[in-house]
Amino acid sequence: MKPLPRYQEIAEELLGDIAAGKFAVGSMLPTELELCDRFEVSRFTIREALRRLHDLGLLHRKRGSGTVVRSREPQSAFVQTLGSMSALLQYPPEIQIKVIKSQSITADAEQARLLHCKVGRKWERISCVRWVSGPDTPISWTDLYVPPRYKSVAELIGTDSKPAFEHLINKFGETVSNVRVELSASSVTKEMAEVLAVEPDTPAMTIVRRYTGNREKTFEVSVSVHPEGRFTYAMDMEREWGVRF
Repeated sequence: MKPLPRYQEIAEELLGDIAAGKFAVGSMLPTELELCDRFEVSRFTIREALRRLHDLGLLHRKRGSGTVVRSREPQSAFVQTLGSMSALLQYPPEIQIKVIKSQSITADAEQARLLHCKVGRKWERISCVRWVSGPDTPISWTDLYVPPRYKSVAELIGTDSKPAFEHLINKFGETVSNVRVELSASSVTKEMAEVLAVEPDTPAMTIVRRYTGNREKTFEVSVSVHPEGRFTYAMDMEREWGVRF
């Protein structure tokens, strides 16, 4: 097994100390220099370990004042680490999905811009909610747009861990030639807010995926809205031996 990076080992040990109550909520952690002496590592390594714990919602770092323990347990945000760009195309198997409703729509001007189609084009919009196995709090609202002839795919979504585009491939013989992924800041609409258990206009991250098949025709567009703090994408990139950036 590949050994953990030193900063991660330190983060794990500090996580255990916080969970055990050695550092109470509201108390200050030792200074960076004190942690450097304890673990016999550089300040850079300590800062990276503290950053990991901060990202989990365990610490609050005040410039010039030190680091305060804010929680004994990681917050509910779910982190997906991407090994490659292809992993961005789907959610991990721990994520479950349920169809809320499916309805036929005629694209208006705003929807036409979103779907990269002409105004008046017909689509089937399949609205879903996603959540992590275990917790009750949903992580996103997702609208899937497919051509009307593919609307029966709604019956398959959530029956297994396959994403919708795989069901379209298996059932209708589609072929993925290109996928475009766009991430942007947004907010939660009133319709989504009740299902997601947040206030309307809560800041959110929106991920749009457009799947293009044969003859460069789009056969699926998914629009996923994640309220702030509910879901995080993390991407690691490693330099290959002999390659310089």
